[in-house]
Amino acid sequence: MTPQRRARAATVPLCVALLGCSASSAEQDDAGSGGKADGLKDKGVCAGRVFDKRGGDDGTDVIPTSELNDLFARLVLRSKGESDECPTTYAEIAAKLRKTDNEGCEGVRDGLRTSVVSETSQVTGKAGSYRTVTSRRCDGRSSHELLFSMFGITGKSKELPADVEVISFDSSSDGFSYYAIENGGMSLFGTANEFRTGEGGRCKNCHPGGGLTMKEIDAPWLHWEGRATTPGVKKLIDTFDDLGSRADGIELEGIVNTGNQALVEGRVRTLLATGDLKQVLRPLFCTVQINIAETDTMDRTPTEIPAQPFVGSFAFASVPVTADQYKAALKASGQRIVGPDGTTQLKDKQGNPAVDTFFPFVFVKKGREDVLYLGELERQGVIDRDFRNAVLAVDITRPVFSDARCSLLDEAPKLTKLTTSTGKPVSGLAKKIRDGFLDNLDDAKEDSAREQLRTNLGEGAAKAADVGAAFMAACKARPVDEFLADAFKVISLQRTLARKMPIMEFPSSMPVDDLEVDPGTFFDPETCTLVVPKP
Repeated sequence: MTPQRRARAATVPLCVALLGCSASSAEQDDAGSGGKADGLKDKGVCAGRVFDKRGGDDGTDVIPTSELNDLFARLVLRSKGESDECPTTYAEIAAKLRKTDNEGCEGVRDGLRTSVVSETSQVTGKAGSYRTVTSRRCDGRSSHELLFSMFGITGKSKELPADVEVISFDSSSDGFSYYAIENGGMSLFGTANEFRTGEGGRCKNCHPGGGLTMKEIDAPWLHWEGRATTPGVKKLIDTFDDLGSRADGIELEGIVNTGNQALVEGRVRTLLATGDLKQVLRPLFCTVQINIAETDTMDRTPTEIPAQPFVGSFAFASVPVTADQYKAALKASGQRIVGPDGTTQLKDKQGNPAVDTFFPFVFVKKGREDVLYLGELERQGVIDRDFRNAVLAVDITRPVFSDARCSLLDEAPKLTKLTTSTGKPVSGLAKKIRDGFLDNLDDAKEDSAREQLRTNLGEGAAKAADVGAAFMAACKARPVDEFLADAFKVISLQRTLARKMPIMEFPSSMPVDDLEVDPGTFFDPETCTLVVPKP
Protein backbone atom coordinates (compact mmCIF):
# COMPACT_ATOMS: atom_id res chain seq x y z
CA MET A 1 0.00 0.00 0.00
CA THR A 2 1.38 3.40 -0.94
CA PRO A 3 1.62 6.12 1.73
CA GLN A 4 -1.17 7.97 -0.05
CA ARG A 5 -3.50 4.99 0.05
CA ARG A 6 -2.54 4.16 3.63
CA ALA A 7 -3.48 7.67 4.72
CA ARG A 8 -6.70 7.47 2.75
CA ALA A 9 -7.73 4.24 4.42
CA ALA A 10 -7.08 5.66 7.86
CA THR A 11 -8.88 8.99 7.55
CA VAL A 12 -11.93 8.71 5.29
CA PRO A 13 -15.21 8.68 7.27
CA LEU A 14 -18.26 6.46 6.95
CA CYS A 15 -19.91 8.38 4.15
CA VAL A 16 -19.45 11.69 2.45
CA ALA A 17 -21.29 14.73 1.12
CA LEU A 18 -22.56 13.43 -2.19
CA LEU A 19 -21.25 9.91 -2.64
CA GLY A 20 -21.99 7.59 0.22
CA CYS A 21 -19.30 4.94 0.45
CA SER A 22 -16.06 5.04 2.41
CA ALA A 23 -12.69 3.40 2.23
CA SER A 24 -12.13 0.08 3.89
CA SER A 25 -8.88 -0.23 5.78
CA ALA A 26 -8.34 -3.77 4.57
CA GLU A 27 -6.47 -4.49 1.35
CA GLN A 28 -8.50 -6.44 -1.22
CA ASP A 29 -7.16 -9.55 -2.88
CA ASP A 30 -6.90 -9.75 -6.63
CA ALA A 31 -9.79 -12.07 -7.35
CA GLY A 32 -8.51 -12.65 -10.84
CA SER A 33 -5.59 -14.70 -9.56
CA GLY A 34 -6.74 -17.44 -7.28
CA GLY A 35 -9.71 -15.63 -5.72
CA LYS A 36 -13.38 -16.52 -5.96
CA ALA A 37 -13.55 -15.11 -9.48
CA ASP A 38 -11.73 -18.12 -10.91
CA GLY A 39 -13.82 -19.91 -13.49
CA LEU A 40 -16.32 -17.08 -14.00
CA LYS A 41 -17.34 -16.73 -17.62
CA ASP A 42 -17.16 -12.96 -17.66
CA LYS A 43 -16.03 -10.51 -20.30
CA GLY A 44 -14.51 -7.03 -20.29
CA VAL A 45 -11.37 -5.54 -18.86
CA CYS A 46 -12.69 -5.78 -15.28
CA ALA A 47 -13.98 -9.35 -15.44
CA GLY A 48 -13.44 -10.98 -12.05
CA ARG A 49 -12.28 -7.73 -10.47
CA VAL A 50 -15.48 -6.18 -9.06
CA PHE A 51 -16.08 -7.22 -5.45
CA ASP A 52 -19.64 -7.67 -4.27
CA LYS A 53 -19.91 -5.64 -1.05
CA ARG A 54 -23.69 -5.50 -0.96
CA GLY A 55 -23.68 -7.80 2.04
CA GLY A 56 -20.95 -6.00 3.98
CA ASP A 57 -17.41 -4.67 3.79
CA ASP A 58 -15.89 -8.12 4.36
CA GLY A 59 -17.39 -9.61 1.19
CA THR A 60 -14.87 -11.45 -0.97
CA ASP A 61 -17.13 -12.69 -3.76
CA VAL A 62 -17.00 -10.93 -7.09
CA ILE A 63 -19.93 -9.98 -9.27
CA PRO A 64 -19.82 -10.69 -13.02
CA THR A 65 -19.75 -7.44 -14.94
CA SER A 66 -22.25 -8.97 -17.35
CA GLU A 67 -24.84 -8.57 -14.58
CA LEU A 68 -24.25 -4.81 -14.39
CA ASN A 69 -25.97 -2.46 -16.80
CA ASP A 70 -25.29 1.01 -15.42
CA LEU A 71 -23.29 3.59 -17.37
CA PHE A 72 -20.01 3.02 -15.51
CA ALA A 73 -20.25 -0.73 -16.06
CA ARG A 74 -20.85 -0.28 -19.78
CA LEU A 75 -18.19 2.36 -20.38
CA VAL A 76 -15.46 1.06 -18.06
CA LEU A 77 -15.99 -2.36 -16.50
CA ARG A 78 -17.22 -4.23 -19.56
CA SER A 79 -15.30 -2.25 -22.15
CA LYS A 80 -12.45 -3.55 -24.26
CA GLY A 81 -9.50 -1.64 -25.62
CA GLU A 82 -5.83 -1.57 -26.29
CA SER A 83 -5.05 -2.75 -22.76
CA ASP A 84 -6.53 -5.61 -20.78
CA GLU A 85 -5.84 -3.77 -17.51
CA CYS A 86 -8.80 -2.89 -15.33
CA PRO A 87 -8.53 0.78 -14.22
CA THR A 88 -8.22 0.95 -10.46
CA THR A 89 -7.45 4.63 -9.88
CA TYR A 90 -9.37 7.75 -10.82
CA ALA A 91 -6.61 8.77 -13.26
CA GLU A 92 -6.85 5.39 -15.01
CA ILE A 93 -10.66 5.61 -15.13
CA ALA A 94 -10.48 9.11 -16.61
CA ALA A 95 -8.01 7.90 -19.23
CA LYS A 96 -10.24 4.94 -20.08
CA LEU A 97 -13.30 7.17 -20.49
CA ARG A 98 -11.44 9.40 -22.93
CA LYS A 99 -11.38 6.36 -25.23
CA THR A 100 -14.81 4.85 -24.54
CA ASP A 101 -16.85 8.01 -23.86
CA ASN A 102 -15.59 10.70 -26.20
CA GLU A 103 -18.69 11.60 -28.18
CA GLY A 104 -18.77 15.39 -27.86
CA CYS A 105 -15.84 15.19 -25.42
CA GLU A 106 -12.78 15.24 -27.62
CA GLY A 107 -10.66 17.50 -25.40
CA VAL A 108 -8.94 16.30 -22.25
CA ARG A 109 -11.18 18.45 -20.00
CA ASP A 110 -14.33 18.29 -22.12
CA GLY A 111 -17.51 17.14 -20.39
CA LEU A 112 -16.00 17.31 -16.90
CA ARG A 113 -17.36 19.77 -14.33
CA THR A 114 -16.15 19.77 -10.73
CA SER A 115 -17.70 21.30 -7.62
CA VAL A 116 -15.48 21.57 -4.55
CA VAL A 117 -16.54 21.59 -0.90
CA SER A 118 -14.59 22.41 2.25
CA GLU A 119 -16.14 22.80 5.71
CA THR A 120 -13.19 24.90 6.88
CA SER A 121 -11.73 27.03 4.06
CA GLN A 122 -14.45 29.68 3.88
CA VAL A 123 -14.33 30.16 7.67
CA THR A 124 -10.55 30.30 7.92
CA GLY A 125 -9.99 32.16 4.66
CA LYS A 126 -7.23 29.68 3.77
CA ALA A 127 -6.82 26.78 1.37
CA GLY A 128 -7.46 23.61 3.32
CA SER A 129 -8.70 20.09 2.69
CA TYR A 130 -11.29 19.53 -0.04
CA ARG A 131 -13.71 17.00 -1.41
CA THR A 132 -14.68 17.09 -5.06
CA VAL A 133 -17.72 16.01 -7.03
CA THR A 134 -17.09 15.64 -10.76
CA SER A 135 -19.78 15.04 -13.35
CA ARG A 136 -18.96 13.69 -16.80
CA ARG A 137 -21.45 14.77 -19.45
CA CYS A 138 -20.72 13.35 -22.88
CA ASP A 139 -22.76 11.77 -25.68
CA GLY A 140 -25.69 14.14 -25.04
CA ARG A 141 -26.62 12.66 -21.64
CA SER A 142 -27.57 14.45 -18.43
CA SER A 143 -24.99 15.58 -15.89
CA HIS A 144 -26.36 13.37 -13.09
CA GLU A 145 -25.73 10.09 -14.92
CA LEU A 146 -22.03 9.65 -14.10
CA LEU A 147 -20.50 11.19 -10.95
CA PHE A 148 -17.14 10.81 -9.21
CA SER A 149 -16.08 11.99 -5.76
CA MET A 150 -12.63 12.20 -4.17
CA PHE A 151 -11.49 13.19 -0.70
CA GLY A 152 -8.51 14.46 1.21
CA ILE A 153 -7.25 16.81 -1.51
CA THR A 154 -5.26 19.82 -0.30
CA GLY A 155 -3.87 22.92 -1.89
CA LYS A 156 -0.45 21.23 -1.79
CA SER A 157 -1.54 18.00 -3.52
CA LYS A 158 0.74 17.07 -6.40
CA GLU A 159 -1.65 14.46 -7.74
CA LEU A 160 -5.28 13.52 -7.29
CA PRO A 161 -6.16 10.65 -4.94
CA ALA A 162 -6.13 7.20 -6.44
CA ASP A 163 -9.32 6.23 -4.63
CA VAL A 164 -12.65 7.43 -5.94
CA GLU A 165 -16.34 6.81 -5.39
CA VAL A 166 -18.73 6.48 -8.30
CA ILE A 167 -22.47 6.92 -8.71
CA SER A 168 -23.66 5.65 -12.06
CA PHE A 169 -27.14 5.78 -13.58
CA ASP A 170 -28.83 2.64 -14.89
CA SER A 171 -31.50 3.62 -17.40
CA SER A 172 -32.92 0.09 -17.40
CA SER A 173 -33.93 0.40 -13.75
CA ASP A 174 -34.16 4.20 -13.41
CA GLY A 175 -31.77 4.02 -10.48
CA PHE A 176 -28.16 4.54 -9.44
CA SER A 177 -25.42 2.02 -8.73
CA TYR A 178 -22.84 2.83 -6.05
CA TYR A 179 -19.18 1.85 -6.47
CA ALA A 180 -15.93 2.56 -4.66
CA ILE A 181 -12.37 2.14 -5.86
CA GLU A 182 -10.28 1.67 -2.71
CA ASN A 183 -6.71 0.52 -2.23
CA GLY A 184 -6.51 -0.82 -5.77
CA GLY A 185 -9.75 -2.82 -5.51
CA MET A 186 -13.14 -2.09 -7.03
CA SER A 187 -16.39 -2.78 -5.17
CA LEU A 188 -20.12 -2.53 -5.77
CA PHE A 189 -22.04 -1.48 -2.65
CA GLY A 190 -25.50 -1.74 -4.11
CA THR A 191 -28.19 -0.03 -6.11
CA ALA A 192 -30.94 2.46 -5.39
CA ASN A 193 -33.63 -0.24 -5.43
CA GLU A 194 -31.69 -2.30 -2.89
CA PHE A 195 -31.13 0.65 -0.57
CA ARG A 196 -34.83 1.54 -0.55
CA THR A 197 -35.73 -1.83 0.92
CA GLY A 198 -32.89 -1.87 3.45
CA GLU A 199 -30.55 -4.07 1.42
CA GLY A 200 -27.11 -3.27 0.05
CA GLY A 201 -23.81 -2.28 1.63
CA ARG A 202 -22.68 0.72 3.64
CA CYS A 203 -23.64 3.34 1.05
CA LYS A 204 -27.29 2.89 2.02
CA ASN A 205 -26.51 4.58 5.35
CA CYS A 206 -26.18 7.95 3.65
CA HIS A 207 -28.49 7.19 0.71
CA PRO A 208 -31.48 5.41 2.32
CA GLY A 209 -33.79 6.48 -0.51
CA GLY A 210 -31.23 5.53 -3.15
CA GLY A 211 -30.85 9.10 -4.37
CA LEU A 212 -28.14 11.74 -4.55
CA THR A 213 -27.26 13.56 -1.36
CA MET A 214 -26.04 17.13 -1.03
CA LYS A 215 -26.41 18.21 2.58
CA GLU A 216 -26.14 21.96 1.89
CA ILE A 217 -28.44 22.05 -1.14
CA ASP A 218 -30.16 25.39 -0.46
CA ALA A 219 -28.93 28.91 -1.17
CA PRO A 220 -26.41 30.17 -0.23
CA TRP A 221 -24.92 26.62 -0.44
CA LEU A 222 -23.01 26.53 2.81
CA HIS A 223 -19.42 25.20 2.40
CA TRP A 224 -19.75 25.11 -1.43
CA GLU A 225 -18.93 27.89 -3.83
CA GLY A 226 -21.90 29.91 -4.97
CA ARG A 227 -22.36 33.16 -3.14
CA ALA A 228 -18.89 32.82 -1.71
CA THR A 229 -15.52 31.92 -3.22
CA THR A 230 -13.55 29.19 -1.49
CA PRO A 231 -9.81 29.89 -1.13
CA GLY A 232 -7.64 27.57 -3.20
CA VAL A 233 -10.36 26.11 -5.43
CA LYS A 234 -9.42 27.91 -8.65
CA LYS A 235 -5.81 26.76 -8.34
CA LEU A 236 -6.96 23.20 -7.62
CA ILE A 237 -9.15 23.00 -10.73
CA ASP A 238 -6.53 24.65 -12.93
CA THR A 239 -3.88 22.16 -11.77
CA PHE A 240 -5.61 18.91 -12.71
CA ASP A 241 -7.02 18.18 -16.17
CA ASP A 242 -9.04 15.27 -14.78
CA LEU A 243 -11.24 17.75 -12.88
CA GLY A 244 -12.31 19.54 -16.05
CA SER A 245 -13.75 22.99 -15.45
CA ARG A 246 -14.92 24.72 -12.30
CA ALA A 247 -18.53 24.34 -11.15
CA ASP A 248 -20.18 25.45 -7.91
CA GLY A 249 -22.89 24.56 -5.43
CA ILE A 250 -25.56 26.15 -7.59
CA GLU A 251 -24.77 23.80 -10.47
CA LEU A 252 -24.48 20.80 -8.18
CA GLU A 253 -27.88 21.57 -6.69
CA GLY A 254 -29.36 21.31 -10.18
CA ILE A 255 -27.60 17.99 -10.81
CA VAL A 256 -28.82 16.53 -7.50
CA ASN A 257 -32.40 17.70 -8.04
CA THR A 258 -32.50 16.38 -11.61
CA GLY A 259 -31.02 13.04 -10.56
CA ASN A 260 -33.43 12.60 -7.67
CA GLN A 261 -36.41 13.61 -9.80
CA ALA A 262 -35.42 10.87 -12.25
CA LEU A 263 -35.53 8.34 -9.39
CA VAL A 264 -38.58 9.39 -7.46
CA GLU A 265 -41.19 7.50 -9.50
CA GLY A 266 -39.15 4.31 -9.15
CA ARG A 267 -38.80 4.87 -5.41
CA VAL A 268 -42.57 4.99 -5.01
CA ARG A 269 -43.03 1.97 -7.25
CA THR A 270 -40.40 -0.08 -5.39
CA LEU A 271 -41.83 0.64 -1.94
CA LEU A 272 -45.44 0.08 -3.00
CA ALA A 273 -44.40 -3.31 -4.38
CA THR A 274 -43.26 -4.39 -0.90
CA GLY A 275 -46.85 -4.10 0.32
CA ASP A 276 -45.55 -2.46 3.51
CA LEU A 277 -47.49 0.77 3.94
CA LYS A 278 -45.28 1.85 6.85
CA GLN A 279 -42.24 1.92 4.59
CA VAL A 280 -44.16 3.76 1.87
CA LEU A 281 -45.16 6.50 4.33
CA ARG A 282 -42.05 6.60 6.54
CA PRO A 283 -40.51 9.77 5.01
CA LEU A 284 -43.76 11.61 5.79
CA PHE A 285 -43.94 10.63 9.46
CA CYS A 286 -40.24 10.28 10.33
CA THR A 287 -36.95 12.03 9.59
CA VAL A 288 -35.28 9.82 6.97
CA GLN A 289 -33.06 12.28 5.08
CA ILE A 290 -31.99 15.79 6.08
CA ASN A 291 -30.46 18.95 4.69
CA ILE A 292 -28.70 21.66 6.63
CA ALA A 293 -29.67 25.23 5.86
CA GLU A 294 -28.89 28.71 7.16
CA THR A 295 -30.12 32.27 7.07
CA ASP A 296 -30.01 33.46 3.48
CA THR A 297 -27.83 36.54 3.87
CA MET A 298 -24.59 37.87 2.50
CA ASP A 299 -23.88 39.45 5.87
CA ARG A 300 -21.99 37.45 8.47
CA THR A 301 -24.66 38.38 11.03
CA PRO A 302 -28.38 37.74 10.33
CA THR A 303 -30.98 40.48 10.62
CA GLU A 304 -33.83 38.00 11.15
CA ILE A 305 -34.48 34.48 12.40
CA PRO A 306 -36.70 32.51 9.98
CA ALA A 307 -39.71 30.37 10.86
CA GLN A 308 -38.56 27.27 8.98
CA PRO A 309 -36.41 25.70 11.76
CA PHE A 310 -39.37 25.83 14.12
CA VAL A 311 -42.55 25.15 12.06
CA GLY A 312 -41.24 23.97 8.69
CA SER A 313 -43.29 25.26 5.77
CA PHE A 314 -46.30 26.23 7.88
CA ALA A 315 -45.10 29.84 8.25
CA PHE A 316 -42.86 32.19 6.32
CA ALA A 317 -42.52 35.05 8.79
CA SER A 318 -39.36 35.87 10.72
CA VAL A 319 -38.24 37.50 13.95
CA PRO A 320 -36.12 40.64 13.41
CA VAL A 321 -32.84 40.74 15.36
CA THR A 322 -29.93 43.12 15.57
CA ALA A 323 -26.28 42.22 15.16
CA ASP A 324 -25.61 42.88 18.84
CA GLN A 325 -28.51 40.68 19.94
CA TYR A 326 -27.38 37.81 17.73
CA LYS A 327 -23.75 38.08 18.84
CA ALA A 328 -24.80 38.10 22.50
CA ALA A 329 -26.79 34.89 21.97
CA LEU A 330 -23.79 33.33 20.20
CA LYS A 331 -21.53 34.17 23.11
CA ALA A 332 -24.00 32.95 25.74
CA SER A 333 -24.35 29.59 23.99
CA GLY A 334 -20.59 29.02 23.79
CA GLN A 335 -20.95 28.31 20.08
CA ARG A 336 -17.81 27.65 18.05
CA ILE A 337 -16.54 25.97 14.88
CA VAL A 338 -14.15 23.09 15.46
CA GLY A 339 -11.68 21.50 13.10
CA PRO A 340 -11.57 17.95 11.73
CA ASP A 341 -10.43 16.59 15.11
CA GLY A 342 -13.76 17.67 16.60
CA THR A 343 -12.07 19.63 19.40
CA THR A 344 -9.72 22.36 18.21
CA GLN A 345 -11.50 25.65 17.55
CA LEU A 346 -10.77 27.13 14.15
CA LYS A 347 -9.65 30.71 13.63
CA ASP A 348 -10.93 33.10 10.97
CA LYS A 349 -8.66 34.93 8.54
CA GLN A 350 -8.14 37.73 11.06
CA GLY A 351 -6.90 35.19 13.60
CA ASN A 352 -10.00 35.37 15.81
CA PRO A 353 -11.64 32.20 17.18
CA ALA A 354 -14.37 31.10 14.73
CA VAL A 355 -17.79 31.09 16.40
CA ASP A 356 -20.13 30.75 13.41
CA THR A 357 -20.23 29.26 9.94
CA PHE A 358 -19.54 31.55 6.97
CA PHE A 359 -23.29 31.87 6.44
CA PRO A 360 -24.80 32.01 9.95
CA PHE A 361 -27.47 30.25 12.00
CA VAL A 362 -27.23 26.73 10.61
CA PHE A 363 -30.29 24.54 11.22
CA VAL A 364 -31.61 21.15 10.14
CA LYS A 365 -34.58 20.58 7.82
CA LYS A 366 -36.38 17.72 6.07
CA GLY A 367 -34.28 16.53 3.14
CA ARG A 368 -35.32 17.73 -0.29
CA GLU A 369 -34.96 14.17 -1.58
CA ASP A 370 -37.80 13.17 0.74
CA VAL A 371 -39.81 16.28 -0.15
CA LEU A 372 -39.64 15.23 -3.82
CA TYR A 373 -40.74 11.75 -2.78
CA LEU A 374 -43.76 13.08 -0.90
CA GLY A 375 -44.69 15.11 -3.97
CA GLU A 376 -44.56 11.94 -6.05
CA LEU A 377 -46.80 10.13 -3.53
CA GLU A 378 -49.33 12.90 -4.12
CA ARG A 379 -48.93 12.81 -7.89
CA GLN A 380 -49.58 9.07 -7.99
CA GLY A 381 -52.58 9.34 -5.68
CA VAL A 382 -51.09 7.43 -2.76
CA ILE A 383 -51.82 10.39 -0.45
CA ASP A 384 -53.39 13.80 -0.94
CA ARG A 385 -52.23 17.22 0.23
CA ASP A 386 -54.69 17.30 3.14
CA PHE A 387 -53.34 14.02 4.52
CA ARG A 388 -49.75 15.22 4.09
CA ASN A 389 -50.45 18.45 5.98
CA ALA A 390 -52.44 16.61 8.65
CA VAL A 391 -49.42 14.47 9.47
CA LEU A 392 -46.83 17.25 9.32
CA ALA A 393 -48.98 19.46 11.56
CA VAL A 394 -48.69 16.94 14.40
CA ASP A 395 -46.04 18.19 16.87
CA ILE A 396 -45.84 21.19 14.56
CA THR A 397 -42.87 22.90 16.27
CA ARG A 398 -40.67 19.87 15.72
CA PRO A 399 -40.54 19.70 11.91
CA VAL A 400 -37.62 17.24 12.19
CA PHE A 401 -36.81 14.49 14.70
CA SER A 402 -40.33 14.25 16.15
CA ASP A 403 -40.65 10.95 18.02
CA ALA A 404 -44.33 11.68 18.55
CA ARG A 405 -45.09 12.04 14.84
CA CYS A 406 -42.90 9.10 13.87
CA SER A 407 -44.67 6.84 16.38
CA LEU A 408 -47.94 7.41 14.50
CA LEU A 409 -46.69 5.11 11.74
CA ASP A 410 -47.88 2.31 14.02
CA GLU A 411 -51.43 3.46 13.25
CA ALA A 412 -51.04 2.69 9.54
CA PRO A 413 -53.82 0.38 8.36
CA LYS A 414 -53.00 -3.08 7.09
CA LEU A 415 -54.32 -2.94 3.54
CA THR A 416 -54.50 -6.15 1.53
CA LYS A 417 -53.42 -4.54 -1.71
CA LEU A 418 -51.48 -1.39 -2.57
CA THR A 419 -50.93 -1.84 -6.31
CA THR A 420 -52.60 -3.22 -9.40
CA SER A 421 -51.05 -5.89 -11.60
CA THR A 422 -49.33 -3.11 -13.58
CA GLY A 423 -47.64 -1.74 -10.44
CA LYS A 424 -49.80 1.38 -10.19
CA PRO A 425 -51.55 2.36 -6.92
CA VAL A 426 -54.97 0.77 -6.55
CA SER A 427 -57.96 3.01 -7.14
CA GLY A 428 -58.94 5.10 -4.15
CA LEU A 429 -55.76 4.29 -2.21
CA ALA A 430 -55.48 7.74 -0.63
CA LYS A 431 -59.00 7.48 0.83
CA LYS A 432 -58.37 3.95 2.08
CA ILE A 433 -55.22 5.10 3.86
CA ARG A 434 -56.98 8.09 5.43
CA ASP A 435 -60.00 6.06 6.53
CA GLY A 436 -57.76 3.32 7.90
CA PHE A 437 -55.83 5.79 10.05
CA LEU A 438 -59.08 7.30 11.36
CA ASP A 439 -60.39 3.86 12.32
CA ASN A 440 -57.16 3.06 14.19
CA LEU A 441 -57.24 6.43 16.00
CA ASP A 442 -60.83 6.09 17.23
CA ASP A 443 -59.74 5.55 20.84
CA ALA A 444 -57.11 8.34 20.91
CA LYS A 445 -56.59 9.97 24.29
CA GLU A 446 -56.92 13.72 24.73
CA ASP A 447 -53.76 15.80 24.22
CA SER A 448 -51.89 12.89 22.64
CA ALA A 449 -50.19 12.79 19.25
CA ARG A 450 -52.83 10.27 18.21
CA GLU A 451 -55.56 12.75 19.09
CA GLN A 452 -53.73 15.52 17.16
CA LEU A 453 -53.65 13.42 14.02
CA ARG A 454 -57.30 12.39 14.36
CA THR A 455 -58.29 16.05 14.71
CA ASN A 456 -56.09 17.09 11.82
CA LEU A 457 -57.60 14.44 9.58
CA GLY A 458 -60.92 16.10 10.31
CA GLU A 459 -60.38 19.80 9.86
CA GLY A 460 -57.24 20.69 11.78
CA ALA A 461 -54.79 20.40 8.88
CA ALA A 462 -56.47 23.31 7.10
CA LYS A 463 -55.69 25.46 10.13
CA ALA A 464 -52.02 24.49 10.36
CA ALA A 465 -50.89 27.64 8.54
CA ASP A 466 -52.87 29.69 11.05
CA VAL A 467 -51.10 27.85 13.88
CA GLY A 468 -47.73 28.56 12.28
CA ALA A 469 -48.54 32.25 11.82
CA ALA A 470 -49.80 32.55 15.41
CA PHE A 471 -46.64 30.88 16.68
CA MET A 472 -44.40 33.35 14.87
CA ALA A 473 -46.51 36.25 16.12
CA ALA A 474 -45.98 34.98 19.67
CA CYS A 475 -42.24 34.73 19.02
CA LYS A 476 -42.12 38.32 17.77
CA ALA A 477 -43.96 39.46 20.89
CA ARG A 478 -41.30 38.05 23.21
CA PRO A 479 -38.22 40.02 24.27
CA VAL A 480 -35.70 39.31 21.50
CA ASP A 481 -32.90 38.21 23.82
CA GLU A 482 -35.20 35.66 25.50
CA PHE A 483 -36.46 34.31 22.17
CA LEU A 484 -32.91 34.02 20.81
CA ALA A 485 -31.73 32.13 23.90
CA ASP A 486 -34.52 29.58 23.42
CA ALA A 487 -34.06 29.46 19.65
CA PHE A 488 -30.38 28.58 20.08
CA LYS A 489 -31.37 25.73 22.40
CA VAL A 490 -33.81 24.30 19.86
CA ILE A 491 -31.25 24.60 17.05
CA SER A 492 -28.56 23.05 19.26
CA LEU A 493 -30.81 20.05 19.89
CA GLN A 494 -31.49 19.66 16.17
CA ARG A 495 -27.77 19.67 15.44
CA THR A 496 -27.07 17.14 18.20
CA LEU A 497 -29.69 14.75 16.84
CA ALA A 498 -28.49 15.28 13.26
CA ARG A 499 -24.91 14.37 14.20
CA LYS A 500 -26.13 10.86 15.06
CA MET A 501 -27.01 10.30 11.40
CA PRO A 502 -24.33 8.73 9.16
CA ILE A 503 -24.58 11.57 6.66
CA MET A 504 -23.21 14.06 9.22
CA GLU A 505 -19.63 12.88 9.20
CA PHE A 506 -17.56 16.07 9.45
CA PRO A 507 -17.31 17.99 12.75
CA SER A 508 -16.93 21.33 10.97
CA SER A 509 -20.22 21.01 9.06
CA MET A 510 -22.19 22.60 11.90
CA PRO A 511 -21.26 24.61 15.00
CA VAL A 512 -20.94 23.01 18.43
CA ASP A 513 -21.84 24.75 21.69
CA ASP A 514 -21.98 24.38 25.48
CA LEU A 515 -25.76 24.14 25.76
CA GLU A 516 -27.31 21.13 27.48
CA VAL A 517 -30.80 20.56 26.12
CA ASP A 518 -33.16 17.76 27.09
CA PRO A 519 -33.93 15.63 23.99
CA GLY A 520 -37.67 16.19 24.43
CA THR A 521 -37.51 20.00 24.50
CA PHE A 522 -39.76 21.87 22.07
CA PHE A 523 -41.43 25.23 21.49
CA ASP A 524 -45.01 25.56 22.70
CA PRO A 525 -46.91 26.37 19.48
CA GLU A 526 -49.18 28.89 21.25
CA THR A 527 -46.71 30.82 23.42
CA CYS A 528 -43.34 30.36 21.68
CA THR A 529 -41.80 29.37 25.01
CA LEU A 530 -39.79 26.23 25.67
CA VAL A 531 -41.45 23.15 27.06
CA VAL A 532 -39.11 20.74 28.84
CA PRO A 533 -40.57 17.29 29.55
CA LYS A 534 -40.87 16.30 33.19
CA PRO A 535 -38.51 13.56 34.43
